Amino acid sequence: MGTISVKMENEWVYIEIRGHYIYVRYKPNTLLDLDAAKKILQDAVDFSGDKIYPALTDIREMPAHSKEVRDYFAIEGSETTFANAIIVSSSFSRILANFFLTLNKPKIPTRIFSDSAKAAKWLEMFPVKAREVLV
Repeated sequence: MGTISVKMENEWVYIEIRGHYIYVRYKPNTLLDLDAAKKILQDAVDFSGDKIYPALTDIREMPAHSKEVRDYFAIEGSETTFANAIIVSSSFSRILANFFLTLNKPKIPTRIFSDSAKAAKWLEMFPVKAREVLV
């Protein structure tokens, strides 16, 4: 039996559970502000239900956003998962992403990839965890 993929989307992203990780892909030409960032993370947490997945975040079409949004994702995003593989589209994007990671120092293991398959393979070392659900 193959891996089951469950999908949802909001105004800014597509979110998908792909077996052992949650995949988040940004929609092109959308505006991200702090409210959007909060909604994206909340939707990902709600969609994950009683599990915490490592994340594969595809930023190849991510729109420009403010330092406030970057800081929010760096801090709060680290609270919603325990590992993050970030997909970029070019060598220049990789340099910018690594610079961002150097400045923001995520609290969780985070790596930059240009190959989705390699990113997914790296995430295999981080098993899905149970989330405490308040009733």
